[in-house]
Amino acid sequence: MCNLKIRRAASSDLDEIVALRLLSQEHFEESNPLIWRTTEEGKKLIKQEVETDMTDSNVLALLAEADGEVIGYVRGEVTNRSDHMPRTVGQISLMYVMKQFRRKGVGRALMKELCKFFKSNKAENLTVRYIIGNKEAEGFWAKLGFESITITGSTYIEELDSKLNVIARVC
Repeated sequence: MCNLKIRRAASSDLDEIVALRLLSQEHFEESNPLIWRTTEEGKKLIKQEVETDMTDSNVLALLAEADGEVIGYVRGEVTNRSDHMPRTVGQISLMYVMKQFRRKGVGRALMKELCKFFKSNKAENLTVRYIIGNKEAEGFWAKLGFESITITGSTYIEELDSKLNVIARVC
């Protein structure tokens, strides 16, 4: 996209970031019906989380704009740890590009700028989490060289209890 601009999010962007985060949650839920749903209380807390991000030097929120319209968002965070190697890790905690602007270089442009932040903070390794079933994310992150190294499983307690009871009867 020729008219694409990537910039640091400002407090004046709060409402647009909240809207993008809610759109991303809808996309996640469509991608995989098993993921946790955001409650109404959770939706209200997103605004507080974004406000906190704006003042945290370990967090960078970037926006992609086309013709003055916000079309994408990425949030990255640097964590310094003494208990594991690598010690400094960059975490890409959320990226969302509006559907009509996907596959046009917006995600790559956001990541290119976020990488500058990670490099300046001496991040040695980067991590990202995405929803299984989110085919766009799976392809995007794979093209950038991300490989799955952990899997998070989920079940409801009633389902586990039922399966354990069946297994217990067999033994």
